[in-house]
Amino acid sequence: MGHSGSSHVGRSNVSADAVALYPMSAYTRGIRKPGHFHVIRFEDGHSERLNRFVPHRHDFFEIIWLRTGSGQVRSDLQNFAVCPRTLFFTSPGQVHAWELAGQCAGEIASFTEEFFAVSSDHPGLLAKLPFLYGGPVPPILCLTPAEGRRVDRLFRQLHADAAQPLLGRDDLVRAYLTILLTLTRQFLEERKPLPSPRATTDLLSRRFRLLLEEKFPELLDVSDYAKRLHVSRTHLNDHLQRETGRSAGELIQDRILLEAKRLLTHTSLTVAQIAYQLGFQDPSYFGRFFRRSAGQTPGEFRDRAQTDLIAS
Repeated sequence: MGHSGSSHVGRSNVSADAVALYPMSAYTRGIRKPGHFHVIRFEDGHSERLNRFVPHRHDFFEIIWLRTGSGQVRSDLQNFAVCPRTLFFTSPGQVHAWELAGQCAGEIASFTEEFFAVSSDHPGLLAKLPFLYGGPVPPILCLTPAEGRRVDRLFRQLHADAAQPLLGRDDLVRAYLTILLTLTRQFLEERKPLPSPRATTDLLSRRFRLLLEEKFPELLDVSDYAKRLHVSRTHLNDHLQRETGRSAGELIQDRILLEAKRLLTHTSLTVAQIAYQLGFQDPSYFGRFFRRSAGQTPGEFRDRAQTDLIAS
């Protein structure tokens, strides 16, 4: 989540052993339904215990609306400028850290995939939004004044209605989230056509991606995912290859590589410790995997990434 509304400028640092995880259960301020959603003013979303200046991740989705503020946010190895009227998005597991200056004000809406999808009229929407998952579409958007007024109005209504524990409150919160996400999709489309959502719109691909995030790094074998998705290994691989251009095994390897880059950048774990954490029994095999996938050794990547982090 965000930074308090002070003039302090936060700096992100490399932690001693692991990227900090701030679960939804750790947040006790604001309007909340534990395990489902959490609405809080941006100014109230920072504390010493939940430090937004250091690299951290969540176990939930998050939409952050900044009416005012400036600086930058680092999300999965990329820096993005923050300006007034900024929307920023994170999904479970994404590593991010803030560096903000001046008076920052806005809103934060957090929610779990289960809350959004289980009872939603649009259960597949999350999988259609590339700005939630990193990649070619940035997770941040600076809005025009007219767009900002629409979004600000929606967030104020969301905050007000979420504060009323009345019948249908969950449906209202879910509806506001749906509108905010869909509006963002439209804003981005007006700026530049989004990549075809074909790769994530079908149900099996979406379920695989969400299950991969939920079970990573506990499950790293395609057969384990096929079993939980009630399909054969061959069918899962063929389906994902057809829909995404990548087999299940390749998507799992992509996820391993991303996690390795996160840990190399944001922790001081040794390469061997990272290898074991990601399921490699032999660190030398991990080194070969990383070099083949990233084009450089883990040590070379870490040196460059942490140099960039310090310089940013």
